[in-house]
Amino acid sequence: MIWLLGGYMWLFIHRPFEVWPVLGTLQIERMYMIAVLVFWLFSPKGLVLNRNHGVTALFSIFLFMSWILSPYMDAKSCSETIEDYFKVLVFYILMSTTVRDERSLKLLITLFLGAVGLYMAHSFWEFLCGRYQYRMGIRRMIGVDTTFGDPNTFASSLLYTVPLALSLWATKPGILMRRLLGGYLLGVCMCVVLTGSRTGFVGLCICGLLTLLLSVRRKALVLVMGGLGGVMVLGVAAVALPSELQNRYLTIIDPSYGPKNAAVSANSRLEFFLEAVRAWQRSPVIGHGPRSFDVIGGHKMGSHNLYGQVLCEMGVLGALAFAAYVVCFLLNWLEVRRYYREQPEQSRDFLFHLSRNLAVLLVLLLLCGFAGHSLYRYNWRWFAAFQAIAVHCIRKRQQGAFAADAADAADELPYLHRHQTLAENFV
Repeated sequence: MIWLLGGYMWLFIHRPFEVWPVLGTLQIERMYMIAVLVFWLFSPKGLVLNRNHGVTALFSIFLFMSWILSPYMDAKSCSETIEDYFKVLVFYILMSTTVRDERSLKLLITLFLGAVGLYMAHSFWEFLCGRYQYRMGIRRMIGVDTTFGDPNTFASSLLYTVPLALSLWATKPGILMRRLLGGYLLGVCMCVVLTGSRTGFVGLCICGLLTLLLSVRRKALVLVMGGLGGVMVLGVAAVALPSELQNRYLTIIDPSYGPKNAAVSANSRLEFFLEAVRAWQRSPVIGHGPRSFDVIGGHKMGSHNLYGQVLCEMGVLGALAFAAYVVCFLLNWLEVRRYYREQPEQSRDFLFHLSRNLAVLLVLLLLCGFAGHSLYRYNWRWFAAFQAIAVHCIRKRQQGAFAADAADAADELPYLHRHQTLAENFV
């Protein structure tokens, strides 16, 4: 079943039916999912209990309500968004009911990275062959698909996999796996830079800094080394990158290095957020429905801001459900962190590194949300399932330890009782 889930991950991410439109007529994604569901019905399963399930269900209910009550529910962007979201939700349920141990979770994440790696390699090859998007005065690498192929979206898709790859790296795998992971991480960094996505570039820097801060005890040393490393990276970038990309990333510090439309693009995030807030005020409770901002604004570009998006499209109810999701994510991480602190003899294994790096992923999702309308991205649900399974594995480990202690105590009781009886007879 794990391999079938990995196959669907590749179909969902690489989307060959969008790369080669002739495959779209075959509906291979839909047929594959039907086959997976049939196999799932007859395979061993059991729900992994976690607090993430409750907030996911709550968010899904509020999203469905906002769509049903939306005056724009018949708009193409609204109906397609709700359909895609519930596809992701079905896959979330499949993962949460079939992956219940550490080995299966590790395999699933490896398959996920393999799917993204194939997608990234294909996109890079197409870029070398001359397929790119000319925007903001530069050539920008894009994905081979249409759903996630936009330069900023493509960069985010790659960025969000880095902490997962680092989790596998921390388990000290074999030489072949280390080489594959090293090549994968280098490929991600190169492709994100080639997209010209300033959000993706800043996200890579923040990801590296957070990983170092969490891994090293001397935090001040990390900050100093991080500063020196940043200077070295800028020096290498100044030599290796084309001048157009150099100027693109220098606009993060000084907008005058880029064309005027680059500065307009950066300022539009704030304008779109304010526009989303004004739209929210007209329907504060339930919002206007998924992707309704495209219709309300009239520019069909999305809100380019996660927080304005949730307010405009789902209202206060959606914002509360989203906040609850973030809180539950943090509570899961604290639960795992507490377990390892209370068990100092327990080695820092895959579950430890995965839980910690999923917290880093949450920070990245929230920070990148300031520059992107990512509310309905599959990453939120898939990573929540990964975390729920990891917490389940930790709880199983705790239950096993408690059962072992109880068994040891039961073995000792007859021995103690026998000696107590001999002492009473002696007296």
